[in-house]
Amino acid sequence: QGRRGRRPAPPLKAIPFRAWRPALAALAVLAWLAPAWGAPAALDVTPAEIPPGGIALVRIHPPPGAAVRGLHFRGRAVPVHPAADGGYVALVGAGLRTPPGRYDLVLRLEGRPGRRTLKRRLRVRPKSFPAERLKLPEKMVEFPPKVLRRVRRDQEAVRRACGGLSPEIHWEPPFLRPVDGPVLSPFGLRRILNGQPRSPHSGVDLRAAAGTPVRAANAGRVVLARDCYLSGKTLVLDHGGGLFSIYAHLAEFAVTAGQQVRRGQVVGRSGASGRATGPHLHWGVSLLGERLDPEALIALLGSPR
Repeated sequence: QGRRGRRPAPPLKAIPFRAWRPALAALAVLAWLAPAWGAPAALDVTPAEIPPGGIALVRIHPPPGAAVRGLHFRGRAVPVHPAADGGYVALVGAGLRTPPGRYDLVLRLEGRPGRRTLKRRLRVRPKSFPAERLKLPEKMVEFPPKVLRRVRRDQEAVRRACGGLSPEIHWEPPFLRPVDGPVLSPFGLRRILNGQPRSPHSGVDLRAAAGTPVRAANAGRVVLARDCYLSGKTLVLDHGGGLFSIYAHLAEFAVTAGQQVRRGQVVGRSGASGRATGPHLHWGVSLLGERLDPEALIALLGSPR
């Protein structure tokens, strides 16, 4: 009875109005910021999972007052481009050597009241690629030093051509197949020559009779027109933002380096130049230095025929 207890808190109605002023001020600030950050930022990835060689479309719609400051996938910056609907789009892909797993797509926004980071997961699922075993004469498998040096120079020229990052975007959907023929050899095909594994197929081989017109898959600029030892007459188009398309074993070029081309424009004619067993078109796609499946690009953003 002699112990002093704590004073009971006054009832809610007894708290003076001035005690509520800081909380009310904070609520007013939040309400003022709602137009900038109250609307949720949209970060969508289609499809949500891809195999090695796959490609996905990223759509970004930042809230009012926010600006896109960067998009990263697997630790690498990804170019972001304005879209017709007022948002932004980007392309991401998984190369053949990308291990299966879930990878973060990280978007950084900046604006009132500060920076904000959004994340989405893109799953790279396992995929088994077919194998082709061939027995060939040794001279077709092992190159003498002089030929090997030329092969390496050719490969480096194509790698450099596909390694640029043009800020100007030339492409817009849909992408077109360069010829109408079916796939003869799929992307990722593992070739085993005389018992020795070789590099997987980095594109698709399409059936095309000799002299078939080869169309540009989309608008772009010619960054390479070179006669290579293995891939023959090889053409590389830069579509902007790190996206390139490759056309090999051509019989002839219809365009020259530095030339701008339209989607569907004839850029060459199919043939069997280089090391080819018969006329066809090798068609490849490169995104930020990774070779991807052209059929995946057509499935996502293209017109099958």
